[in-house]
Parts: sequence; C-alpha cells; structure tokens
Amino acid sequence: MKPKITTEGRESVSKEVQSSDSAPSGQPGRLDDKATSASPATFIAQISDTHVVDPENPEPLFVPNNERFKDAVTRIEKETPRLHAVLATGDLTNGGQLPQYAAVTEMLEHLTIPFLPIPGNHDDRDGLRVTFPDMPWADAAHASWVMTVNEHVRIIGLDSTDPGVHGAAFDDEREAWLSDVLANTQQDGVQTILAMHHPPFSSEIQWMDRSGFEGRDRLTGVLQDSGISRIFCGHLHRPMQSVVAGVPAQVGLSTIWQVALDLGDNPEVQLIDGPCGYQIHRFSGSESVSHVRYIATEAEPFRPDWADKYN
Repeated sequence: MKPKITTEGRESVSKEVQSSDSAPSGQPGRLDDKATSASPATFIAQISDTHVVDPENPEPLFVPNNERFKDAVTRIEKETPRLHAVLATGDLTNGGQLPQYAAVTEMLEHLTIPFLPIPGNHDDRDGLRVTFPDMPWADAAHASWVMTVNEHVRIIGLDSTDPGVHGAAFDDEREAWLSDVLANTQQDGVQTILAMHHPPFSSEIQWMDRSGFEGRDRLTGVLQDSGISRIFCGHLHRPMQSVVAGVPAQVGLSTIWQVALDLGDNPEVQLIDGPCGYQIHRFSGSESVSHVRYIATEAEPFRPDWADKYN
C-alpha cells in the first residue's frame, strides 16, 4: 500500500518553520500540572492514526475521520481521574497538509490537557513543528523530543519516519540522539517510555510489514539494557503486543478503521470498521497498566442485578 503523502503546501510549511521565533531548543521538556503535580499515579492517554482531513476539501473516506477524532478528544477531556497528557503516536493527519493541521488545531481548541504528537508517515515534520511550536523538538532533521510528565514518567518521542516512504527508518543521527538521551537523562523513580509511530516488530500482516523498518536491528541494540519500561506505537491501526529487546511493546488502536487481521499468505490490502478508540496508560512506581476506551459506540455502562455482592 503506497502512502497518501502529497507535496501540496509543504514549501510554505518549511518557510514558516525557518522564520519562526519559537525555534526548537532540543532540550527535554517538563509537564507539571499544578492541580495534579507529583500525584502518586500518572495517567496518559494514547491516541493514534487519526488521519484528520481538510473539511473544505474532503477525501473519499471509509469512516468519518474528523468526527471520530473530535469525539475522542471530547472524551479524553472528561476522563476521571484527570489525565496528565495525551500522547499522539503518529498519522495525526492524512496527508501532512497545512489545512489538515489547521483542522487538528480547531478540534483541540477546548482540550486543556497537554497534547504531545510524534510524526507518522502520513504527517509532515515541519507541519508538526509549526502546529505545535512549544514542543521541545530535537535540534535535528528528525522531529523527536523528550518530555517528563508529572515528575514520574519520561516519554521519549522518537521520529521513526522516512519522509515520502511508508516504512520506518532508524539511522546514524537518530541512533546517536537516542543513545545520548538514554545516557544522560536517567532518573531514579522515573519510568522511561519510548513512543514511536512504527512498531519495531513484525505484525505478520504481510501488506503492512513489507514496507519494512530500516535500522530495526540497530534500534534493538540500543534498547538492550536501556532502562526503557514500555514502548508505545501506532501505524498498524489495530491493538497488538510484542516484546522487543526484553521491553514490552504495544500498538494502540486507531480512532478510524482497523487493518483486518490476516496472518496467512494473503498479501491483499484489507481494512475493517472494527472497534476504535484510544488507550489510557496508568503509571505508579515501577508498575503500569493499560486500558482501552472505545468510541463510536452507543453502548452505555449498566448495573447488573448481582452487583450488590461486590459492594
């Protein structure tokens, strides 16, 4: 499957980045919510593969991408306990164009929780930098960053994209950057999370895997004994788990369609309008647990007759 990457609008994006007063410093950032700072547990939502489109120039879609993104953002804002951050693991937009990022900005207008995006293969690095100028972007070609949330969780947002290509890349520059981050920012009592768009493992879904991950073995070497406790990814549009270099790795489900599950020899592209939503990750001490919040469903919680025995 070829990526839906276009060049429309990218020249103007690059010019705006070059002239911006908010040039990326490359220094790690910190999020300390005054209302929840240093609370015993840290709650982080993960939203992925939202593929927001320009509402003024609609594209053929299988599901209402923008409406589902807006629904997810509305629900995230209302979650209790209050979430400390929202991690967006790539493909925020469907083509990396300025009008699409403008639509993202509009739908995030009422979100009061910090929004932390990393690029996916459908995104544009410069478009993300312009749209989210306060992110501590790495002073490099890749759009990576480091952020500490609620004093207890450090997220390394690694740009796994290779512009114009559907697959992933982990090159010399990113290896040096990630190695330096891991060597110089370890802290006692802080869990380190690696977030990236492309999962560093094979899904066995042939048409998704064949785009490849250049430098995956190199990344696996860096992850060995790195102190990273979890790896959160996107790209595959369906939830799955693996272990990479001894580190649990998982893919968050998309807010739109899923890649259909086919583990046979069939290389055909297949999608399905399966359950969609976002994940909520809870961190406390050295422990963590992940939950799924489904959207685009009319189902409501109900109290069964036998509930009293659990009170």
